Amino acid sequence: MAPLVVAALGLLIPGAGPALADGAACGFGPPRSAWVETSVTIAERGHDTPVLTSTTRVGVPRDWAGSAALLGDGSGDVSTVGCLLPDGGTPSVTTSDDGAEVVVQSTRETRLEHYGPRWGGDSAGLWASRESGGTWFVALLPSTAGAPPTVDLPPGLAGARWRTVVVKMPESRVRTVTPLPSQVLPGGTYVWRDGATPPRVEVAVPLSARAAFQRWVDLRGQNALTVATYLAFALPYLLLAWLLVLLHRRAGERRAGERGPGDRGSGDRGSGDRGERALVRIVLGALAAITAAEAITVVLVLTEAGFAAHMIGLTDGAAIAILAAPLCAAAWRWARTRLRRAGPAPTRSAPTRSAPTRSELTAFGAVVLAGAVLVAVCGYAPLSMRYFPSPAEPAVVASGVATALLLTGAAWAVAVRAARIPGGRTPRAVRVLLRWSVPGLALLTLAFEAHAVVVREGSLPEVTESPFLLLRSVAYLMWPLVVLLLLLLLRLHGRRTETVGPLTTWLVVFLFVVGTIRWPGTYAGMPVPLAALAGLAVLPLLLRLTRRAEAADPGVSRRRLAMIVEEYRDLEAREKGLRRRWAAGDMDDDAFHRENGPVADRIRGLRMEIGLDPDREDGISPLDLALSRGPGVSWWANARLAARYASYVGAPAAVFLIWATWSTDSRGRDGWLDRLGDPNGFYGLAGDLIGGLLIWPVAGFVLGALWRRLPGRRGYLKGAVPVLAYAAATGAHAVLNNVIGQAPVRGSLVRVLLLFLVLTVVAVLMDARALQTRPGGLASRLTPVAVVYRLGTAGSGIALIVAQAAAILGLWSQLRNGIDITSQVDTSTQASLPADAQLLQGRAGD
Repeated sequence: MAPLVVAALGLLIPGAGPALADGAACGFGPPRSAWVETSVTIAERGHDTPVLTSTTRVGVPRDWAGSAALLGDGSGDVSTVGCLLPDGGTPSVTTSDDGAEVVVQSTRETRLEHYGPRWGGDSAGLWASRESGGTWFVALLPSTAGAPPTVDLPPGLAGARWRTVVVKMPESRVRTVTPLPSQVLPGGTYVWRDGATPPRVEVAVPLSARAAFQRWVDLRGQNALTVATYLAFALPYLLLAWLLVLLHRRAGERRAGERGPGDRGSGDRGSGDRGERALVRIVLGALAAITAAEAITVVLVLTEAGFAAHMIGLTDGAAIAILAAPLCAAAWRWARTRLRRAGPAPTRSAPTRSAPTRSELTAFGAVVLAGAVLVAVCGYAPLSMRYFPSPAEPAVVASGVATALLLTGAAWAVAVRAARIPGGRTPRAVRVLLRWSVPGLALLTLAFEAHAVVVREGSLPEVTESPFLLLRSVAYLMWPLVVLLLLLLLRLHGRRTETVGPLTTWLVVFLFVVGTIRWPGTYAGMPVPLAALAGLAVLPLLLRLTRRAEAADPGVSRRRLAMIVEEYRDLEAREKGLRRRWAAGDMDDDAFHRENGPVADRIRGLRMEIGLDPDREDGISPLDLALSRGPGVSWWANARLAARYASYVGAPAAVFLIWATWSTDSRGRDGWLDRLGDPNGFYGLAGDLIGGLLIWPVAGFVLGALWRRLPGRRGYLKGAVPVLAYAAATGAHAVLNNVIGQAPVRGSLVRVLLLFLVLTVVAVLMDARALQTRPGGLASRLTPVAVVYRLGTAGSGIALIVAQAAAILGLWSQLRNGIDITSQVDTSTQASLPADAQLLQGRAGD
């Protein structure tokens, strides 16, 4: 009965104080008087990272026995600080202005996690938070009914006066506040003053939309997140694959229709179709290899077989098999070619080839066997070293090194095979890039392995030891291979006509998206390829809305057309002068017809020579025809020339963009070395370097390929369509991030202005090339176009000058205000690689 009475009396005692921390830590005893000021702030930082920041200040008399220990070395004795402040944080010790008090201050930050409805999940100083039912509850010394506080009060604060308690919620709308505050300030600030005991402050804040979504992803949506990650990465590639399958089918139907019964199809068109179909198969294989690792991840997560598959080496074995497939295909083709060349030539009496000899079959089998052994030694053998009791460090990363070598060999095999497909005048630069830059990109994996070993903190990252995770990470940097393969495919597909057909247009659109926009982006932690999908939709829509009839082929060379334009302009000026004199009465009708007749006849003759209406009723001049068709004889020639110009003009823009991207970022890290300190920073640097250099020639190629379909009778107007498409795609990404409160995507305006400047200069150079009549330097090339643009007088040149000046002014304002261009390489997926490794190893729920 006695214990029950004591318990009942304890429940009836009002204002029971909070539990104190262990007094043994306070060797000097509590101070005779003290005051406390504490504040807490909840704000979201970076990409969906809510942070609980607590600051506590405690003032004690100077004559307290522990004050000397606090002031001894300037930072305070550890045990003495423990009397006044909870554990954690970095305390600082100062004295009051009058020197009568010693003030101890500590600030602590804690990232809020989704632990459920119990207190104690997240604490910072004297404050703690919990999440329940879509609401954050933040409390000072929180406790549940009948239970002691989950945050102990330091023993030195037993009789302290709580001078100020502040809660700041600058980004959220507060739902409830208890008890009633003494003062409410703007910006979601609530203040309690002069409490003899710590007030039982508790503030309820509803989760933001993105935080609630992130909570669902963390607690229940792992499968959905995995599927969304795969779709975000692979959806544009899957759409491209569907277009390539359609192109392959139509090429087969066209070849079958051209052959006819009894036709062997040995003409150039048939061989060209075979090359096109072979290149389509190569591109499809490359897309399959790039997206295979993500597809395997989806299957393993949805079937919950990731742990077992990773433990027995199935995931890493699958990654090695993906890389070995191109090598085996290249070895098979090489051996088959050698067998065909070694066999006897067919004769009339023996139209079919004789069977290969035994030695030839033996040589072929030896080649295939050597390739299989090479793959096994380079890939599977190092995997077994991970299961040794105490493997040496070189053995641990041997699998990653072997995977890097296999990746380099696979990329080289694909690139060389694609570059050797005949099919016309493929740019030599594309072939060189395929044969050297793509394997060089794969070799970056070796550099990543070395970088991860050097900058590691403790154990090595899982990605350096697992071929599967390494392949999955490298897949995000293999889009340049797709760009180069699309360039080859465009050359093969567009060799038949000088016009851009529907399928060619869609290939150009995909090239524009892959080469300039890229993907994916994250919104509230969920990856979505919004920028890529917006680009795939906006560019075709703009082309359709601004569609114009393509000018007819003039039937003359570019130089002859430029000479006709020059002579035609002189004739028109002379005709206009004669009409002016006739209208002013300076000459009679007979004199006008006598002098103007030869001029009009010459104008008619020039118009008839290039296929225009001699009576000028169509409203098209030779100048319009020359500028609308561009300097090339075909759309491919225009595209090649524009890509070359864009490479030169875009070089300064590439240097500026890379510098601005890596000088600082949205996460507050400044400097190249600081960002490279992250194990995934090497991939970010490689991706930004490639993107900063490749965006300009790709954008120029797209401008030249669509030149004859773009609106405007002057070249500088034609760049508006691709610039608007790029602005709409990247702007959609930035706008959605800002609408949902995600960390803002800065630098989109800078990228749009740079692209506008580069494409405008390229367009002017294209017009200058189209109007060039004689060889010479840059001045002689720009003189005709300067006359046409009427620079220095009222005309279209004014619009060009104003547009360029506005773009330069916009860039200058960004530089003066400070720019922060975030990387366009998807670092979110690369940063989640350790989580994927835990998932595959069965530790995701720990």
